[in-house]
Amino acid sequence: MKYLYHPNSVLTVSDLETLALDLLSEIPIPGVEAAAFDSGIIRQTLLQAAVDQKSIKAVTDTTRGTYSDDYTLAQLHTVPPAELEAIANRLLCQQAAMILGPVPRIICLDFVDIHYHGCPHAGPGVICHTKPRDGTSQCHRYLAGFILCRAKPLVVAVTPVRGDEPKSDAVERVLDHVAALPFDVAGVLADRGFYDGTSIERLDAVALVDLPVVRRGKQMAEKLNTTVSYWMST
Repeated sequence: MKYLYHPNSVLTVSDLETLALDLLSEIPIPGVEAAAFDSGIIRQTLLQAAVDQKSIKAVTDTTRGTYSDDYTLAQLHTVPPAELEAIANRLLCQQAAMILGPVPRIICLDFVDIHYHGCPHAGPGVICHTKPRDGTSQCHRYLAGFILCRAKPLVVAVTPVRGDEPKSDAVERVLDHVAALPFDVAGVLADRGFYDGTSIERLDAVALVDLPVVRRGKQMAEKLNTTVSYWMST
């Protein structure tokens, strides 16, 4: 991978921009490329929006040499979601292979909510709901798997989470991505968002799982297997 840096090198701002655009170039944008327009402009717009934490419209309204926000979003929506997820996780896997050694690693899992004020593009099921912030409870949710490398989180797997699916389905997908990583999983750390029977069972099949205790009275007994089939005494 020509665009990945050497671990001992120092990256400049220009290097980071080149690296990010090289990674984004791996993702095809069928609509704009079929129309013979410059897909690089759309990737540059997307990168600027991500770095500045702005909307596509905010970037196109204030930056010369960009396409309109409607056209940019229309072309981004031509990227098949399943293909986008597969490419992103392949790049994360390749990056992990370059940066990390082959020793077993502990995977941390976390649900990431990005609050959203707009309308869902592909139906209401894509939007999740969480605690209100900035005037909205709507959010786009992602499940990320990361490891701590030099006290910094390094994302190694990711999957989007729909609002109309159980969290255990997202756990299943991200663990499929984790299985492709170039090292063994020594353990899994997860927060209380994973505290349901199906997710725990799926995580436990991969490696040792560390979950926080949720103190909810009778609900605790329902989460834990407290049934005694027989007693033995010596």
